Amino acid sequence: MAAIALNKFRTIRAGLTTNTVGIYTCPIGVASIIILCQVTNVNTGGGFCRVSAIHSRSSETPSDYKFANAVKVPPNDGINLVSDGRLALETSDVLKFSADTNNSAELILSILETAKQ
Repeated sequence: MAAIALNKFRTIRAGLTTNTVGIYTCPIGVASIIILCQVTNVNTGGGFCRVSAIHSRSSETPSDYKFANAVKVPPNDGINLVSDGRLALETSDVLKFSADTNNSAELILSILETAKQ
């Protein structure tokens, strides 16, 4: 079995669509902290876009909890969906995102993954 790095920083970038899609899954043997969850409105029409974000844990019922629900992002602006702290993830937790219009929002996640020793 290959050794897992003790601490690993990751940056994940994704364009959001109207489909709710899992963008990040916390790997096996790892706990993760979301340091930044920035969504930017890139809507060429100049209007607001609305973004939703879900923390999903399949081992619990209900499995999905929204931490952002149809948040309005102003034109040519961005918002950090985890603005006043950090979001801790356990192994197999999934972050899912969607926007109200295809190609209207871009996401950047900054993550610290830590191996469970």
